[in-house]
Amino acid sequence: MTVQNSVAVNNGRLDAIETVISTAPLLQFRTGSMPANCAAAATGTLLDSQALPSDWLAAASSGAKAKAGTWTGTYDAAGTVGYYRIMDSTNTTCHEQGLVTQQYVIATNALTAANGNVLNFAATTGVVVGMNVSGTGVPVGATVVAVTGTTVTLSHTSTAGVASAASITFGGDMTMDNVVAAISQAWTVNSYTRTAGNA
Repeated sequence: MTVQNSVAVNNGRLDAIETVISTAPLLQFRTGSMPANCAAAATGTLLDSQALPSDWLAAASSGAKAKAGTWTGTYDAAGTVGYYRIMDSTNTTCHEQGLVTQQYVIATNALTAANGNVLNFAATTGVVVGMNVSGTGVPVGATVVAVTGTTVTLSHTSTAGVASAASITFGGDMTMDNVVAAISQAWTVNSYTRTAGNA
């Protein structure tokens, strides 16, 4: 049996994130792959550690919670951002980690029939396993489970199907303007949203 919650409960779960982590946490960017879990030691090179705004998340609405304010900084080291960590303000405890990518919007070039989960493209440059996927016909919470040069397999099937020439958005748990870091280069987090499915 699958447990389902009301929108109010989902919003409450999401709002608890900021309550538990508290104000002005540290956002870290690191190279390489994420550790197995938040309790594991950080891996890769630390590219930057920046305090987020005191009120860093907007109030949850319709089962989603987005960043509040502007998340910007400058890199202290060079490398390619692989993942982020959100630490408490004392840099002692990791409360969250996730995949960082640029955002890619690609148009399909063929129809995906109802109840299918393979999307077709002319090319899939930039798309990697684990990315979040959104677009008309794409189920909420879908992620990439496999990629070829011209196809992307989703974790969820599309009940209604996905039309040809549909714009599909791919991104990590957090998307940035540029994931290739140079020392003193400015960075901006473009999008960061938690949904009830990943709270």
